[in-house]
Amino acid sequence: MSLEPFGGMMRFSIAPTMDALCLINSEFVSGEVYHVERIAAGGANFTPIARFFAWRPVHVENYHPHWRVDCFVHAHELSPEPKLVGKALARHLLQEAICTEPLWVSWHRGEELGGTNLGEVFDID
Repeated sequence: MSLEPFGGMMRFSIAPTMDALCLINSEFVSGEVYHVERIAAGGANFTPIARFFAWRPVHVENYHPHWRVDCFVHAHELSPEPKLVGKALARHLLQEAICTEPLWVSWHRGEELGGTNLGEVFDID
């Protein structure tokens, strides 16, 4: 499960039906987890099921320096339990050497409540 370049980002598998796509720099990792449905004829369908953020907190009173990963799992029918997604993601961030131990991972259930565009976001005639 090695990292693959994907348009300036990195993609890797965290489970047979889950891939992560993330932007990595020396201090921060941000990305999405997708439910993957492989198609027998080739290709796959990717449905976003979680967003995650990983960083090294700067002011860590009473803590050892560590990585922190927050995984926000969408309230979606294809989303597994948040604990499963968070733990799988953390294991693979360590395995791929994107983060190092010690690492704290927390999982959350989330849903988008609304939004609006500021400026011309959509390219619809």
